[in-house]
Amino acid sequence: MAYDTGSDPTLAELITRKFVPEAFSKEVLMHTMSHLVVANAFTHRFKTNLRKGYKVSIPVMSEVGTTEVTPGTEPTAADAAGTAVSITVDNWYQAAVEISDLIEVEEEADYLANAAKSAAYAIDKKIDTSVGVLHSDLAGGSVYGADGQKFTDTIFRALVETLDENDVPDDGRFLIGDPSTKSDMLEIDKFVRGDFIGGKPVTNGKFGMLYNATVYTTNNLTAATTGNYGVYAHPDAIGVVLQKNPRSRVWDMGYKFITKIIVDAAWGADELRDTFGKSFYTRSK
Repeated sequence: MAYDTGSDPTLAELITRKFVPEAFSKEVLMHTMSHLVVANAFTHRFKTNLRKGYKVSIPVMSEVGTTEVTPGTEPTAADAAGTAVSITVDNWYQAAVEISDLIEVEEEADYLANAAKSAAYAIDKKIDTSVGVLHSDLAGGSVYGADGQKFTDTIFRALVETLDENDVPDDGRFLIGDPSTKSDMLEIDKFVRGDFIGGKPVTNGKFGMLYNATVYTTNNLTAATTGNYGVYAHPDAIGVVLQKNPRSRVWDMGYKFITKIIVDAAWGADELRDTFGKSFYTRSK
């Protein structure tokens, strides 16, 4: 017999009128989890300096000049201490989920565990996006190119040249783009040959390497108008301090007949060395 013919009421009508129960899948469909790479790419080494309070002050050395030697003349000492910078812990966010005692007993799928995972991810993503906001502040707020531009080898080399001219250390540099950047880079022959013929996998957002820089891709960049703000930088361009690492706590609120999970974290992120990074526009959001 066909699905919806040969009887009155039809099977479809019986379902609509609730005589035939609907079957609901117990599988929890988690939202797509973007690669969390932005906050991890920049330096975290100053977080150990945060003992008490809410701010980490960081001494910065200035560049010392040279003078020609004149025999019989005492050299004049230079002041090598630059203007200090700081990272302020000014973010404290939480994400919470709950489940009733009755559902907790009757459910087959572990909703609470999956919901807790989702809440933890929400906090991680908030940290990631709060750091990404600082990309466009680097290099005096100058963003390379035009909003909506296609990422090319020429753009990559221009970003490399900018940091080279600023005497930025070569080791540790990275580039963070979005999915449109990744798609555009697949057309860069030297990148494809170097990283994909060998079948290297993408893990933790790491897409490959080019020009001695690790290339990451993420969905957590700050939006411009057409595209996003990507970045090519050294880790010391931005500092990240977690005063309180993300934590999960389970509360049995029996008087309300629910169990609640609360995930929270406190952190700060600030620009440390303005010339150690350069943002660029991506093609699309």
